[in-house]
Amino acid sequence: MPDSTPPRLPGLLLATAIAAIAVYVHSLPFAPFTVGEEGRHPIDTMLIAIVIGIAIRNLLPMPEWLRPGIKYSVKKVLPFAIVLMGAKLDFFEVLRVSGRALSINLLCVTVALGLTIWLCARFGVTRRLGLLIGIGTAICGGTAIAVTAPVIEAEDSETAFAVTTVTLFGLISIVAFPLIGTLLGLSQADFGVWAGTAIHATPQVMAAGFAYGPEAGEVAIIVKLVRVLLLAPMVVIIGALYAREKRRQQEAHVAPRTRLGTLFPPFILGFVGLAVAKTLNLLPNFTLHLEQSPLWEAGSVDVAMSTLATTVSSFLIAIAMAGVGLGVHLRGLAKIGVRALYVGLFAAVVLAGFSLLLIRLFLG
Repeated sequence: MPDSTPPRLPGLLLATAIAAIAVYVHSLPFAPFTVGEEGRHPIDTMLIAIVIGIAIRNLLPMPEWLRPGIKYSVKKVLPFAIVLMGAKLDFFEVLRVSGRALSINLLCVTVALGLTIWLCARFGVTRRLGLLIGIGTAICGGTAIAVTAPVIEAEDSETAFAVTTVTLFGLISIVAFPLIGTLLGLSQADFGVWAGTAIHATPQVMAAGFAYGPEAGEVAIIVKLVRVLLLAPMVVIIGALYAREKRRQQEAHVAPRTRLGTLFPPFILGFVGLAVAKTLNLLPNFTLHLEQSPLWEAGSVDVAMSTLATTVSSFLIAIAMAGVGLGVHLRGLAKIGVRALYVGLFAAVVLAGFSLLLIRLFLG
């Protein structure tokens, strides 16, 4: 019997090519892609991949034979990328940061997520989009959105809009935060905590922190790392609540024996499991001994498994985000409306103000 499964390779290759272009553009040696003497890259590869995907989807015809591979890049590649992402999380890092900074992080994450969901309910924005914007604002920008989207079964247009919104306000923060910090006379340490708790994505935190000063940049990275570590428990909680609500609405009929898999999707379990392995130093480092070849010189190459997994994960996420962009029609984004954009802006402003207030109270 002939195989009726539609070919996935063409669409998957298109998404991969877009991801490769996004990686290249992300590292272009001029502003806004590269800033500062240390060569930081504030614009996420994910956003670039989404924008390129949307442009291709809306400017060129999209043959039907490309769609299976594009869908595969989102539905199958992304979960695997999320699992590998766990290799960069070390839960013991929380113990290396002051308790006061951790407390500020926890309070800011809770307020940002809760406020965004409440605002979306008031403004008539869908709950799924509210969750995506909220966790992107609260945790780590586009990465948090990419992890959360399949857990809550978000549509491609919602994912693309959330990533674009959160990245936009994060980029604005790179310029705004150092200016405000200078006007308020914040110390290097206080500014680092502020940037680490209130700016969305890690590259943006680094850009703003080191723009203010070397000490601020180092503190911002540490504080941001703790914030990223909160991603795993937050996604698990959101997944459990979403599954419970779905059962309550009788949209899913789950037998008791499969309840665990419903509450905690397999890729989230893999994500947490790999993070635990990283925390317990179970991921090996090894050395490759290369013989002379036409493709490389003889020598030894040190490989850290956690770094390799993280690098592969980043590229796979870019592939998935390219697939998201290829599935989005601009009319779909227009239907979401500017109300969600206002929600993202208001949430970002309130998070920045609330974080600054806590710093004044606890660290001042």
